[in-house]
Amino acid sequence: MSSVRRLLSGLLTACLAVWACGAWGAESPVASDPVFNALGIDGTTSSGRISEFGAGGEVTLVSLDGIEKVIPLRMVVKLTREGRVFPQTPEASVVLFPGGDRLYRTAIGAANETRLDLQSYTLGHLSVPLESLLGLILSLPTDSESVDGLIFRVRKDPRNSEMIWLANGDNLSGGFLGLSDKTIELQTGKQAVRLDRSGVVAIGFDPGSVVYPAPEGGYIEATLTDGSRLGLSKLRMEHGRILAETRFGAAIKLPIADLAQFHSRTAAVAYLSEREPAGERYVAYVGAPRPFRRDASAEGHMLRLTGQEYEKGIGTQSRTLLAYRLDAGDKRFQSMVGVDDRAGPLGNVVFRVLVDGKERFASPPLSARDAPKLIDIDVSGAKTLVLVTEFGERGGVRDLADWVEARLIR
Repeated sequence: MSSVRRLLSGLLTACLAVWACGAWGAESPVASDPVFNALGIDGTTSSGRISEFGAGGEVTLVSLDGIEKVIPLRMVVKLTREGRVFPQTPEASVVLFPGGDRLYRTAIGAANETRLDLQSYTLGHLSVPLESLLGLILSLPTDSESVDGLIFRVRKDPRNSEMIWLANGDNLSGGFLGLSDKTIELQTGKQAVRLDRSGVVAIGFDPGSVVYPAPEGGYIEATLTDGSRLGLSKLRMEHGRILAETRFGAAIKLPIADLAQFHSRTAAVAYLSEREPAGERYVAYVGAPRPFRRDASAEGHMLRLTGQEYEKGIGTQSRTLLAYRLDAGDKRFQSMVGVDDRAGPLGNVVFRVLVDGKERFASPPLSARDAPKLIDIDVSGAKTLVLVTEFGERGGVRDLADWVEARLIR
């Protein structure tokens, strides 16, 4: 019996030694880890499981046959999880930050004049500086269309103080004083008002007072499987989790299984939704024209092509012309174009791209049933780029045209 024990002890010691040397190291991906597809700024693709984020700003992918590939983040447009699916509507409460960042599936706790405590179902407890917040949605509508509309209003409605949307349809403006599990305090003029929290739908903070700096030297915008999105920096891997710092200064631990996608935000990629057009022109087929929207469809919903939703892009409707000035470092224009899923069977659009007045791309008439078209055009040395959304075969009926991830590679 003692010899058996010695043998088992020796095997255990050997196993521990192998683990300590890294053969079974915590950084090695396992078969249950998700597979990601990486799109490079040069158009090349590669795939594998994430094994490391390096201190020098690179990601290491391990292919299914065990080959490692180290890719500098400055050379990556995005990493997309195979088979990723975004939830159609957020759950629980919603926390909104500038630039499209958000937390879904949260329990919003107490807040004073400086910080908010909340519990994220994915990230755990977080303490958020109030100055980082753009809005809080405490009570979600029951249908997805109304949810999108409420989120859009909290993000975009003009205001120069805090605003509270009430369940009875009224609005209140003033200075936010605090939040408890039962009440919300607001300074209106010289009077402090205490509101029953159950009667409050949403709180919008003064956009002019928001402080939400982007990290120097680049960062990533990580979208989670629950639909949340956060800007992250200082990434590293530990025991199958991503350790990082958010733009509002919190250290988080994100299980790799909860990562759906990330966009690399470096100087090499410039999204047109973040550039001001040099000119806009609209021609309505019937009625008033609908202006373009950034990172949303022309109706204000998340961009959606053939069942997949996208974070970045431009939503237009026929007929729209958007002109952009090109800088010296702009090398390529890339996008995917198609008719938004919400257009239904009637929408029909033609997409055109002009570079210095010359047509460089023209799609056939497209409907929501057609596969999106990829655009990749050399714009080196050019001065102007014009995106044209033309009437298709049915005039302007439901012409919800999406320029998904329209970007300049620099």
